[in-house]
Amino acid sequence: MRQQHSSRSRLQSGLRKRAAYLAILTAVGLAITAGAHEAQQGTPAPITDMVEVAENLYMLANADPAAGDAWTGGNIGVWVTETGVVLVDTKLPGYGQAILDQVRSVTDKPVTTIINTHTHFDHSGSNTEFPETVTIVTHEGTAAQMARDDCQPVTNCEAFQGDNARFLPDLTYSERMSLFSGRDQIDLYHFGRGHTNGDTLIVFPAVRVMHTGDLFPWRRLPFVDADSSGGSAVDYGETLNKAVAGIPDVDRIITGHIDNPVAWAEFEAFAGFYNHLAGVARAGMEAGQSVDEAAAGYAVPDEYGEYSAEPDTVRSIMQLIYDGR
Repeated sequence: MRQQHSSRSRLQSGLRKRAAYLAILTAVGLAITAGAHEAQQGTPAPITDMVEVAENLYMLANADPAAGDAWTGGNIGVWVTETGVVLVDTKLPGYGQAILDQVRSVTDKPVTTIINTHTHFDHSGSNTEFPETVTIVTHEGTAAQMARDDCQPVTNCEAFQGDNARFLPDLTYSERMSLFSGRDQIDLYHFGRGHTNGDTLIVFPAVRVMHTGDLFPWRRLPFVDADSSGGSAVDYGETLNKAVAGIPDVDRIITGHIDNPVAWAEFEAFAGFYNHLAGVARAGMEAGQSVDEAAAGYAVPDEYGEYSAEPDTVRSIMQLIYDGR
């Protein structure tokens, strides 16, 4: 059994890199991410970080896109139950065997279930590399994105076309669903649109841990995929508020791309951070300001002094709010 620990300073030192990456990502839509995807398919980086989060719960990391060639896709949650292993997300394409190798380092039990936090290729990329006997679970919005005919830019639905349609989700839900029982129980929540229209928050009640996927990017503004995956800057703040109010008894969180778990308080703070920006945008609209004027007048509040808010990201989110999206 392997265990990896990193200090808070490591997280903070990577914040500037992640913020810069996000600014580029938002400015060009998702072209940079798509390019990384293509490069990844040629020379896949190894999964080296396996973090023991709690008893029977692990995280496969190497998830920071700013790490360049070392990036493997979003964080995977590995939940070992009495009857098998549940994976939350499957990283980029080409990682099925590498994921199984990591799972086998902690248990001989088979992978029985995959839960996808959302549709993007760095979180569902290796779904098709597992046996058809594996049950795939998503929110109904994510299932619809995966089944689309037009896949651009990053819905990843091309991975599930033709013969691979057999890997489309087997089980979907609307607002809440629980899997298994007793200590193995997993609770799935959807509180509304945010990063996409199908974001699932996955809670492991027995160990008081939640996996958020990309709905929670830690101490920076999110990418709102309103153009291709149904995300909403208008709804994002209320979605976060509902999650904070509606999810009980969680102490730690696995995010989509931070290489170590963070405290629940960080999720609450992020909700406040995002809602403050949305409030500034709405106030600017009411005052008759242009998007550029409202964005230029935004400043990160002192209470969020460690947060990143790149000007291009601020403006892109405000533009979506001005547009009612």
